[in-house]
Amino acid sequence: MWAIAWPRAGMEFKQSLAQRIIIAFALMSALVAGSFAIGIISTVHLVEEKLISAGLGGDLNHLMLMDSVSDWSHRPKPDQLFYFSNGPGDFDLPKDLRHLEPGFHEVFRGPLSYHAMIEVVDGRHYALLQDQSDFEERERVLFAVVLVGFVLALALAVFLGWVLARRVMAPVVRLARQVRHRDQLLGLAPP
Repeated sequence: MWAIAWPRAGMEFKQSLAQRIIIAFALMSALVAGSFAIGIISTVHLVEEKLISAGLGGDLNHLMLMDSVSDWSHRPKPDQLFYFSNGPGDFDLPKDLRHLEPGFHEVFRGPLSYHAMIEVVDGRHYALLQDQSDFEERERVLFAVVLVGFVLALALAVFLGWVLARRVMAPVVRLARQVRHRDQLLGLAPP
C-alpha cells in the first residue's frame, strides 16, 4: 500500500508565494521556449536533409545517365565533386567515402563540410559531394540565435514573474498589516 507523506509543520516549503510565482513563470517559459527551440532545430535538419538530398540525388542521377566519361567533368557544378569506384584519375572514389552506405550523408574534410549523395549501381559506388561550408556556418549562427532567444525568454519570464509577484503580493501584505492592527479603525490601519 502506498503512503503519502504530507509535509509536517517543520518540513513546510520555505519558498514564499512570490518565489513560487517567479519559478512558475520561469518553468512555463522554459517549456514553451524549449519547445520552439527544439522545433526550429528539428525543422532545419529535416529541411536540410530532404531538400539537399533531393537536389543532390537528381544531379547524381543526371551524371550517371551520361553516356561516356568524357561527358563528365570533375566538378559538375562549381561547388560539387563527383567520384566513382575505380574511376580514372580524379574520378576515383577516395578512401574516406568508400565506407558510406547509399543515401544522404554529411562529410567533413578538414575545415570544409560537404553533403554527399551515394548510390550503388551494379556494385559500383557513385558519390556526388556538394560544399556546404557556408550553409553550415549559417546553421551555427541560427542555432546561436535560437540559444540567445531561449535565454532571453527565460530572463524576460523571470522579470515578468517578479513584477507580477510584487503586484499580487502588495494587497496580501497590506491585508496582513490591517489584520495585525484590527483594533484600529480600518481607515486608521497602516496601508
